[in-house]
Amino acid sequence: MGETDERFWERHVFVLISPDALHRGLQGRMAERLAAEGFRPAAARLVRADPEMIDDLYADVIAGQWQTWRYRLVDALFSSGPSLALLCRGADRHGDPHRALAERKGHQHPHRAAPGTIRADFGAVNSVLGLMHSSDGPQESAREAGVFGLSPADADGADAAYLCGLGGGGAEERRGFDAVLAGVRTRALLALWEDLPAGVRTRAGAAFPDRSALGRPGAGDALADLVAGHVRGPLAEVLRCEFTPDWQDRVRMRTVLEELERIGVRPDAWEHLVLETSLYFPPARDRGAVGAEAAA
Repeated sequence: MGETDERFWERHVFVLISPDALHRGLQGRMAERLAAEGFRPAAARLVRADPEMIDDLYADVIAGQWQTWRYRLVDALFSSGPSLALLCRGADRHGDPHRALAERKGHQHPHRAAPGTIRADFGAVNSVLGLMHSSDGPQESAREAGVFGLSPADADGADAAYLCGLGGGGAEERRGFDAVLAGVRTRALLALWEDLPAGVRTRAGAAFPDRSALGRPGAGDALADLVAGHVRGPLAEVLRCEFTPDWQDRVRMRTVLEELERIGVRPDAWEHLVLETSLYFPPARDRGAVGAEAAA
């Protein structure tokens, strides 16, 4: 005799591996990690979320807490690619699998996630690019799974692991926040290079011996000071920008893109998403390109 729906949702947790994880090719290793932690994927579905699905998923917080900019960022994330929706069966040892997975997932702000949690080990960028969502309780799992077209009838596990391994498609994105910031600043410096005096070029080489140095905290101030007098308009402020929430009222992403475009630098879609979301939510830094677990 099969489980009742009530019993099913007490034992199964809805998990959404979000587009940023798929961009980075982490979905297969994350599914393996979930299984190793005692949350075996029993059903999987690759879904490109439309705005109505996002509305349904976040209905409670959209109505009472979200501001327009937050919705814009979440919409940008989900429109960037597919998500991997999972039903994960919790091991008996967990008792309440929803609470247990919330603990193993790690803090919603990844810069506060404890080492050993999924978000810390896989190098989540910020709370928008947080790699995954999991439901808080049985009723929420039932509702959110339905939004993404999953039900107890799908939980046979036959092709879940296979789909998890295939999910992303395309090349793996290996740049975290620091690498993205370093890459944009590097291209900006190169775009200005021919117009810089020899002495400035020499000082640039000493200040930034490799491109990773341009992604370190404080590198923006050093770069802007170095090229002062050789850039026009608000570009100097764009170069100073650390793309952290304390800069939110100092620069607008539109200005950033316009000033970089003026010197021939065009951030790609991933760079744009990482930098804009980090203007609102603190990024996790200094974890390498993809996180220790992902690189294993």
